[in-house]
Amino acid sequence: MKSTEPIMTEPGLKRRLGAALVILRVALGVFLLVWGLEKFIITPRSIAIYDYFYGISASDAFAYVLGGLESLLALAIMIGALRRWSYGIGLLAHAVTTAATIRLIVDPWGLISGEPQHLYFAAVPILAGFMALYLLRDLDYFSFDEWRVRRLSRVRSS
Repeated sequence: MKSTEPIMTEPGLKRRLGAALVILRVALGVFLLVWGLEKFIITPRSIAIYDYFYGISASDAFAYVLGGLESLLALAIMIGALRRWSYGIGLLAHAVTTAATIRLIVDPWGLISGEPQHLYFAAVPILAGFMALYLLRDLDYFSFDEWRVRRLSRVRSS
């Protein structure tokens, strides 16, 4: 392959990259869906989280609305719909959550606070996953958006 040729001409690369992005977006979507559904299943816990991390006194209705929006966002990410918006909002939402828990992330063993919270550190690679998904969104060949574009181009050419 010459260096001037587009990288996607390498046999199988487009398929492998597309498969990798499917795996990434489904995993990140499921991650968000769990948190979205939590707002319906254990609403008091979600309200306590809003108060503790964000200083927000939330109602059940607020938790339900946020849970519904988060679940819809998760589904959009899982299927690859409205990629620029869904991947971007997912990245932004997780970045805000990560920032809200930064004190637990920088002290995973509890050396400062006295209480180990190393599971919060998992937010960092998840944030990296959202960043990668957003940056590679135009290469997500097996997304709903790409399927829709291919289908429309076939309809127009017939």
